[in-house]
Amino acid sequence: MCEEASGDLGTLNIGCAEAGINRRIALAFGIGALIAGHGCGGDPGEPGRAAARADLPEAWVLDSVPLMTVGDAEPDLLYEVAGIVITDRHVVIAQESTGTLRFYDYGGSLDNEVGGRGEGPGEYGDLDWMRRVGDHLFAYDRYGREVSRYDLDGRLLGAVALRNEEPGVSALGVFSDGSVLVDALELYRPTEPVVRRSPVTLLLFDERGGFAHHLLEMAGTEVWYEPVTTTGWRQMLRFFGRVTHVAVIDSLFVVVENDSYDIPVYGSDGVARDTLRPAIVPDPTPLPAEEAGFARRAVLDSYDLGSTRSVVEGMLDAMGVPEHLPPYGRLSLSAPDHRPVTVADGLVWGLRYGGIPRAGAEPDGPEWFVFEVGVGQIATLSSPDDVVLVDVAGDLAAVLRHTELDEEIVELRRIVGR
Repeated sequence: MCEEASGDLGTLNIGCAEAGINRRIALAFGIGALIAGHGCGGDPGEPGRAAARADLPEAWVLDSVPLMTVGDAEPDLLYEVAGIVITDRHVVIAQESTGTLRFYDYGGSLDNEVGGRGEGPGEYGDLDWMRRVGDHLFAYDRYGREVSRYDLDGRLLGAVALRNEEPGVSALGVFSDGSVLVDALELYRPTEPVVRRSPVTLLLFDERGGFAHHLLEMAGTEVWYEPVTTTGWRQMLRFFGRVTHVAVIDSLFVVVENDSYDIPVYGSDGVARDTLRPAIVPDPTPLPAEEAGFARRAVLDSYDLGSTRSVVEGMLDAMGVPEHLPPYGRLSLSAPDHRPVTVADGLVWGLRYGGIPRAGAEPDGPEWFVFEVGVGQIATLSSPDDVVLVDVAGDLAAVLRHTELDEEIVELRRIVGR
């Protein structure tokens, strides 16, 4: 059986998993993590580890004035944006709610729309992500476990289904040779209350959707589990917990387990190629009790939890909080899904911990360490407001933000200094 929270929870959801695993952790406490200030101590990266450069990283800033905006007016209202890609001619927006890919010119006019709900070619039951790889767009239907390939103008070129029926298996990205990075999650059934990082197995599937080989095993995101009756359970992401993330970059992939500022880089054969870290590695950030308490109150007061408030409070009490904050991620009191790492324009953008609520003031805007494989940190990017960085092309950045009414807005902004 399942016992789920009711009411308007936004990204604050609790629940249980019986038959499968929700890839977006919809049955979870959908919150990243907090940082109390920005530590600047620590040692610089070791020579030869692609961690530091002789000169300091450049300082880039996202312009607060958008060059293009989509989603702030009819008929282009957005809901459940699953991906954004910048091409030479378009800003392409994937929307899960409709299963479509929308092609906007740089002036914000809609040129083309492809896809739709369904099970036919180029249709989606659950559009999970859309990304650019070389001169193609790839979009993944989690429902059908199918990766569709398009040209940059939206013409469907083909689709590949993962030939695996095991539960908890899903595509994460596509390598430059067309092979697919896949993860397999363990379905955990708790017998006692516990904070646990269930193992995640990374697999390679070939360009035809067949299993190629095992890559590696990594620690999953920290999740709080507690049994409910004899057959069900509740779960939520641990408050201030470590969030795991994997992303493909050309023929490589990066893994963030959030145990340190190190971001290992692997080839599609699973062999380590590099380790990325900030030029000056910050010291671990302690989590003071007063910061944790203030954040907890801010979170609970941000939702209309109704009768589920006591359940959420009980889970927060039971799971406790860690002594230190993870290096990468961001607290989201509303819908934005702040990934700890974004891969865009051949670079790795590590989101430094932030988003902590402050009395009488908004949290500082996000800040990213910008890494180049084989070089190390080349820049720091900061934003004046709370946005999710989704794609970058040169000095253009595609970002997603949410209004106070939880409306989704996609903007094209300039990166000043790049």
